[in-house]
Amino acid sequence: MSTLANLALNAALASVPQEPAQGSAPQEPAPAASEAAGSRWTDPKDGWFDVSSFLEHPAGFLPVVIPITEPALGYGAVVGAAFLNPREEAGAEGWVRPDMTFAAGMGTENGSEGVFGGNSSLWNDGNFQTLVAGGSMGLELSLHGIGEDPQLEDDALDYRLDLNAALGECRQRLGESPWWLGLRFTYARANVDFEGPASGTSGVDPDDEHATLSGPALTMRYDSLDSFFTPSSGALADTSVSVFGEAFGGTQDFQLFQQILIEHWPLSERFFFGVRGQFNASFGETPFYARPYIHLRGIPDLRYQGEQAASAELELRWQFHPRIALVGFGGGGTAWTELEDFDRQQSVLSGGLGGRYVLASKFGLQIGLDVAQGPEDTAIYFQFGNAWLMP
Repeated sequence: MSTLANLALNAALASVPQEPAQGSAPQEPAPAASEAAGSRWTDPKDGWFDVSSFLEHPAGFLPVVIPITEPALGYGAVVGAAFLNPREEAGAEGWVRPDMTFAAGMGTENGSEGVFGGNSSLWNDGNFQTLVAGGSMGLELSLHGIGEDPQLEDDALDYRLDLNAALGECRQRLGESPWWLGLRFTYARANVDFEGPASGTSGVDPDDEHATLSGPALTMRYDSLDSFFTPSSGALADTSVSVFGEAFGGTQDFQLFQQILIEHWPLSERFFFGVRGQFNASFGETPFYARPYIHLRGIPDLRYQGEQAASAELELRWQFHPRIALVGFGGGGTAWTELEDFDRQQSVLSGGLGGRYVLASKFGLQIGLDVAQGPEDTAIYFQFGNAWLMP
């Protein structure tokens, strides 16, 4: 299910340093800051547009109108609202990791559409986390092949994926360490409608077209990032093992493994370097739309799929102004398949440039725009927080 979860998250989201003035760590909240300037829309410290004072109020929310430019979905928009609730009793930690609720709808030019929402909250002095999410989506996608397939060498097989899904997860911090142990359960109903004949297509099973995907996942996370939204230092390692099958109410038996590693380093007061690595593997009767794929800026989601996929991306952020930064990024990935009837390996590179603006300094929240070049085309991404955001 990591494939489907990533795709939905990308649609929704396409949907400050050691010193707060230069990096992404949030400013220490001042009790009277929201009244000092007489405006909820500017920062009294520098007079720039800032929504921190608005978001900290119970009824404050961030209107979301974000263009979608994900190549796999076409042009469109996400429209919704995000509520950020700082846990003020936790001090600075409550601002860098607030409770969050979102609700949104999306639509694109190729006919993709959907509604979704969720909530992430911390309890018990920040030592226990709950995450719930759900939605209904109809996505117009293209299958470029899981393995070597003469039918798809020169063209793709278009299909519509109708997906109704819900998940719930809880995580417990282990003592006072940065380690978290979690348990997640996912339930989804998927229906596929191919525009052309899919019979004989490598990696596609007739059972994939009408499937119920249901099962638990065990997760382990190490998180020492200094900010949830736009980190400048620290590391995040996330491991998950998912088991889907008839025993949990599903129609197909398969397993997914995912490992993500993220590290951020402050090189100086103005330069920050990050690296992200990801490895995914699938086993058993995995539906073709849940197979791992190369996930990089500049590469359409689900374009390069395989039984396994691995990728790595580097990013350098130059915080040349307290409010404004430039980023440069690049990476590469490989997807490969060694199933009984077919095998295939695909490798790609991509890279690009982007800009950031500190939208909510108290939360360490930056927004921005990335322009990425891949082997097929140029893509534009609207970023909320950072490109590697993980709930």
